[in-house]
Amino acid sequence: MKSVKLLKAAMLCAVIGAAGTIAIGDEVIMRDGKTYEGNVVSQTRRSVVIDTDINGIKARITLDRRQVKSIIKGDIERPKTVDSSTGSIPSINADKETETKPTLKRDGYNLILEVPLKGTFGQDIYPLGVANSLKWAKENGVTDVVFRINSGGGEVWCSMDMVEIMKEYRGTFKMHMLIESAISASIWPAFNCDTITMAPGSDFGGAVGYTQSATGSAEVDLKMNSIMSAKLETAADANGHSGYLVRAMILSKASIYAYQEGGEWVFSDSLNNLPSNYETIDGPDSVLTLTAKRAIKYGIVDAMTDGRTLEEFAKVRGIENWDSAGDIGAEFVERDVKKCKKLRADLQASIKSFQANIRYLNDAKYISSAGSALQGMRKNLGKYKRLMKKAQSYEMPSIIDSMEDAIDVPYWETEIEERMADLRRTRKRGP
Repeated sequence: MKSVKLLKAAMLCAVIGAAGTIAIGDEVIMRDGKTYEGNVVSQTRRSVVIDTDINGIKARITLDRRQVKSIIKGDIERPKTVDSSTGSIPSINADKETETKPTLKRDGYNLILEVPLKGTFGQDIYPLGVANSLKWAKENGVTDVVFRINSGGGEVWCSMDMVEIMKEYRGTFKMHMLIESAISASIWPAFNCDTITMAPGSDFGGAVGYTQSATGSAEVDLKMNSIMSAKLETAADANGHSGYLVRAMILSKASIYAYQEGGEWVFSDSLNNLPSNYETIDGPDSVLTLTAKRAIKYGIVDAMTDGRTLEEFAKVRGIENWDSAGDIGAEFVERDVKKCKKLRADLQASIKSFQANIRYLNDAKYISSAGSALQGMRKNLGKYKRLMKKAQSYEMPSIIDSMEDAIDVPYWETEIEERMADLRRTRKRGP
């Protein structure tokens, strides 16, 4: 019955108005070799909708995404010149005015850009490298972006800012997550990709969030976890992944069970009304972390590679004719992490200096000492505001959420001016 429904969904088409013409530019290549030309209206994990022309009749067709081999966007602006003898990739540090930019995408070929996400989110990984990689991908006709992730997690703000960037490019090209290890905060970008592939020996999950107590110890933040879970469930469902899975990875009390129906796994977060042949993927009082074998067994991820190379990834994903965009993604990530680390250090130094001036103000015994402290606070506050603007331009607006002593700018702007006014009045009154 399900296969019949899928077939009907794949063949569903509707005649659209005669006014206007269809822009022939996009191509949808099916796994059986058939090609549809026209304008791709939308694409999700489950379907691709294209306006096309069938025997002279304008039609809108919904295709089963699982039967789609590749999508070539015809509206992507590509470079005009090509150096086929070298196939070299332009450096991100090259002189833009003198460089001759080669065409990277050959006709009939997919162009794959790999973006490495290695290390700790918010320390070794920052959103700026992803933003610049995806921008470059759009400008150079990339059809597939592969995020290769090997991370034990890190700071949630970094993952969430990265996801917002990824959303801007949804539908421009396919985004894939190739997992070598994705734990804790690193699961965010995984669930926001079109496909998830795991390498042999990889793991995926364990995303409980912690906050630091006044004593410096890490404590589970139940409220934060609940908010994170709700947000990520929505994103996962939108990309065809199980929301139950997300909850089990974040909330220790959440469970996930599975049973087979019609040859497919069905998931539930409750034991109520489950058939006798159900299996427990993760019970209460534990946080779900999956091995590649278990994830493949239950169909939680799309595929598992035989190895960890890009060639093996393309093979298992069914991408036959493709070229690599080279190391440009790694270059962006490596360059931009240095800039972001410096900005983070400058922000922390600014906060530390501001707090020191607050202590100096509170201990001040003389008007001159208090005035000096307030002047220092005003200077620190101005620098802090400039750094926060830079954080916006570096695609990391939420970084301040990770800083315990972040400065409340509106409050202190008013407080500093009021205290300085009080000092001026005191000076006028004299001793």
